[in-house]
Amino acid sequence: MPRLPRLTTVIALGWAKRQARRFPAGAFEPLVPDTRARILVVNTTGIGDTIFCTAPVADLRESFPNAEIDLFVDRRRVALLENNPRVTRLVHYYGKYKRMRATIRELRAREYDVAIIQHAGDPDVVPLVAMARPKAIIGYESHTFSNLYAVKLPPADRAGGAHTIDARLALTRAAGARGEHWHTELYPDDADRAQAAEVFHEFELKPGEPVAMNIGGSLASKRWPITHWAALARVLAEKGRRCVFVGGPEDQILAEMIREHLPPECRASFAVGRTPFMASAALLKLCAVHVTGDTGLMQAGLALDVPTLALFGPDDARWTGPYPKQANAAFIQADFTTLPEGYDRKLDREGALMKTIGVDQVVDALKAFGV
Repeated sequence: MPRLPRLTTVIALGWAKRQARRFPAGAFEPLVPDTRARILVVNTTGIGDTIFCTAPVADLRESFPNAEIDLFVDRRRVALLENNPRVTRLVHYYGKYKRMRATIRELRAREYDVAIIQHAGDPDVVPLVAMARPKAIIGYESHTFSNLYAVKLPPADRAGGAHTIDARLALTRAAGARGEHWHTELYPDDADRAQAAEVFHEFELKPGEPVAMNIGGSLASKRWPITHWAALARVLAEKGRRCVFVGGPEDQILAEMIREHLPPECRASFAVGRTPFMASAALLKLCAVHVTGDTGLMQAGLALDVPTLALFGPDDARWTGPYPKQANAAFIQADFTTLPEGYDRKLDREGALMKTIGVDQVVDALKAFGV
């Protein structure tokens, strides 16, 4: 039986139809290089998506050096962007249906020439932007509120191997930008680097020495088994390699379970949950290579050009993994042929796909990184 939309979504859709009739989208002329336009880039979702958004923001800045480029971003992701020199200002998204009037007033006061919908998960985001009445909105025609857009792009060609960054750059290209800057960006500050250095000093680690092991994952289906992580740490110890486990506060129990599987002589260090996200990113920069699941911290490492081996289970690495042009990056994709009929990654508590990635596969792949 098809899932019925929530009442709030139905109400929002009704409002969008009325809004489109009252304020029909006019023709949009792509911006010229010397424009002083006010541009709003909308990305109100998770850590990984926020980091992806830094590539199109950089593309806009390089294409329109005199423009004002604001970013409408989830307030929980501000630390990822507050040091970004490409951004004029950050506008906070406070969460679904929270502080709507104040947000609309703030957005409307800026009088945006164009809003670019990079990623907007919650049903109130695009209506909030539309109520600010930018002169034009650019987005994908597949979006729920695309009737409000002046420019509607067809869906990205995922079957043809398009990367999510390609899809995002297509939007900036529609605004008149070059659409060429594919590399994501992150800017840890001195305090972030100092915290990372303090952790290294405590563990008696040398910069460029350890292998970072990122055990996190937003879903159980995206996490490599703890027994596999422990086995990899033992193999690396036999090779004379130190390793440091990283992850968020929510991963600390997993870290303790891994610790129990390791002999004392393994000398593995555990920085899981020890530092804020940006300090964890700075810590990755001190490591020789980063072995990671499909997480926001993986994207942070790629943004900082940390040599990265990414392990992908239910999601397609060609879509959200390392960009094809990314140097010193590789991925291992789990075997989709092992999926049972009706598989749902959100219901997979055992990490069925991730289990199919063997420790030997990872060890062999690390040889390309000199490990």
